[in-house]
Amino acid sequence: MVWEKALDSIKAEIEIKGYYQWTESYQRFKEAFKIEARQRAPQYLSIDFWSQQRKELTDHGLYVIRFGMGNFIVFSEDEFPRPYTDLKSEVAEEIPIREVVTHPVLRRAYSVINSDEKSAENTLLELLTFNDVYSRLVQLIDGSERYYIGPRGGMTSSFDVYLMRKTGSPERFPYRGQVELDYTIWTDNRAYIFEAKSSRRGGFDVGWHKLAYPAQRFAKLSEESGFKLTPVYFLRKNGGGVNMIYLFVFPPVKFKESGVVLNDKAAMTPEKTFKVDISKLGIESP
Repeated sequence: MVWEKALDSIKAEIEIKGYYQWTESYQRFKEAFKIEARQRAPQYLSIDFWSQQRKELTDHGLYVIRFGMGNFIVFSEDEFPRPYTDLKSEVAEEIPIREVVTHPVLRRAYSVINSDEKSAENTLLELLTFNDVYSRLVQLIDGSERYYIGPRGGMTSSFDVYLMRKTGSPERFPYRGQVELDYTIWTDNRAYIFEAKSSRRGGFDVGWHKLAYPAQRFAKLSEESGFKLTPVYFLRKNGGGVNMIYLFVFPPVKFKESGVVLNDKAAMTPEKTFKVDISKLGIESP
């Protein structure tokens, strides 16, 4: 149990403030509380899904969110509602695939994707471009006839993060660290900000920071021009004969003084949910 040795020392502060904030490196935290954690800091702090939160935290109604550079905050769920989604796939509308009959070598290259590799997410993002899925997506969402692929990749960012208390009052925390942006597509009036994951089981409880942090990169552009930034969660489900990509399209991001709010339930509720059956393309599911 990684966190147990620290809990006795930090729980009093959590009971008073609703959270415990650490602003030094995770290595320093381990030394201070004599914690035996053999894996690298992201394994304990960068928690993509609620189901990956450590049991010794959730058993006490707690969860951890990273704030960059090894910094983190342990929050009480009694005070701060969890910033994780609870998505449903049953309502998904299918987007038909336009099967490409040209470029046989490229089609074959896509058909041999190793779905066990993390890099498969990047390839699958491009696959939907190749088969015109995004063209249909932007038509359905904003009526656009054309889109362009925009900026992506990692960069170091600094911005404010807000979490709302159950009372409705916000608490502000600084973030400084690396932020990964998986993919963007742009129309005349909005950008779609993609976070891509691949999961055989689960995947529907993604942390909102995985979508909100990348969107913040374009916050000033959005605030100055009214340009919409629409988060899209790209979830590839594979295994057991299922080979499906789900696209959860959320409302445009509403920034707070150029910062992001992590636990706004309305923001974490999709406006539209789509699915793409990629088994029809001959991409095998293990």
